Amino acid sequence: MNHTFLYILATAATVAVVAAAAFLIRALIRLQPLIERLDGTAQFLETSRPKIDRILDGLETELVELRGISEKLNRIAGHAESVTTGLKVAVQPLITEVSDFTRLIGQARAVAIAVKTGLLAWRDRGRHEDADPESEIEYDEESRG
Repeated sequence: MNHTFLYILATAATVAVVAAAAFLIRALIRLQPLIERLDGTAQFLETSRPKIDRILDGLETELVELRGISEKLNRIAGHAESVTTGLKVAVQPLITEVSDFTRLIGQARAVAIAVKTGLLAWRDRGRHEDADPESEIEYDEESRG
């Protein structure tokens, strides 16, 4: 092989290595503040670890208590729902009976008003045989209504 070719090849390799080293040094210089920040964060987390562990243990205890409370509330809600359903079933016949009774009272009232109006008309007709019956009959307000 030619010495000149080897010399050019060695020079090119040296230039490539120097350029790569310069690039790496430049990248490391730019990364240095980031590395320092990450190192500071890691140290902070390491020194704060006991405090963080205590906080996490406290949170775990609180979560266990909250689960217990949630289970109790679910049982109470289920019991309240069953009581409500039972009351609804128990009261429904009473509501039906009261509704029927109210309807019966309304019908009896209508019959009483009709009888009263009929009796008044019959009484007034008996008093005034010659008078026009429609002009002499007095109706109660309830019978008109």
